[in-house]
Amino acid sequence: MALLTDADKKNIQRVWAKLFENPEENGKTIVIRLFRDYPETKAYFKTIPTEGNLQEDPLVRFHGRRIVVALNQVVENLNNWKQACRILDRLADKHKNVHQVPAVNFQSIFQVILNLCKELLGNEFSTEVSLSWEKLFGLLSEQINASYMSTSKS
Repeated sequence: MALLTDADKKNIQRVWAKLFENPEENGKTIVIRLFRDYPETKAYFKTIPTEGNLQEDPLVRFHGRRIVVALNQVVENLNNWKQACRILDRLADKHKNVHQVPAVNFQSIFQVILNLCKELLGNEFSTEVSLSWEKLFGLLSEQINASYMSTSKS
């Protein structure tokens, strides 16, 4: 897959700035929607609740913020792809070897994030912006899958 163009990076960073304005609230929304839209993912969340009043649960909020902060590190390194890949490799290693999360679950969370971005931006989330995000998530998936293939269980 082709690397991101300068226009892609600008599209991604502009949208991300809006999402990152409130990392706890948007992160919590991502986790709750992941559970709602992909209930099979609940099995991999052993330390946070997956049922009940998730809107008010501080562990859901905390984990959601961690997701947003991790993606923020990648977005901050769009111009340093090697560093972005190192971040993704660490994330993949932990999710594969510690949490035993299948790589396919990253696709689910990427879809939830894409939908949230569309919702936050409304008409500003143009086809061009959507394609930039889809390209980014394609690159992230490639790197995560490669990492899953190359890491061994510790």
